[in-house]
Amino acid sequence: MQVEEQIMVIRRMVDEDMPKLELIGGSLIGHPRAMSWQIEADAEHRGYRPTMNFVAELDEVVVGFLLGDIRSVWYGNDMGGWIHMVVIHPNYRHLGIGRRLVEAFCEVCERNKVNAQVLLRDDDEQLKSFFKFGGFRNKDKVILGKECRAKK
Repeated sequence: MQVEEQIMVIRRMVDEDMPKLELIGGSLIGHPRAMSWQIEADAEHRGYRPTMNFVAELDEVVVGFLLGDIRSVWYGNDMGGWIHMVVIHPNYRHLGIGRRLVEAFCEVCERNKVNAQVLLRDDDEQLKSFFKFGGFRNKDKVILGKECRAKK
């Protein structure tokens, strides 16, 4: 079914949406995503920062979500909007839902006069392509890491 035939609504997330997110997130099993997303989602939604969490509905069924917030200065960045995760149920991908969620987030950033940002894994070509297509560009930050676990 085409999205044009259905009614798509992008709206702010509410507490009652959390169980619906678990159903969507459960579809991520087997994908290269952190399985801690449920804890992260709950923390972001109930967290201490002003959140900018959105859900996407098609015909009143939640099919995707975006979690984000606006943070003050963080590691040398100006205040900005940070996207923490965008999740679309696999049956509803490539229909423009993720793009619409990011656009809703960016509209709030624009009203607050801050830039939108996202932190991605360097090897996640799919997400890098998605965000670059939406106008996101590389910034001047680099994350370095060192394995510090005891070797046996």
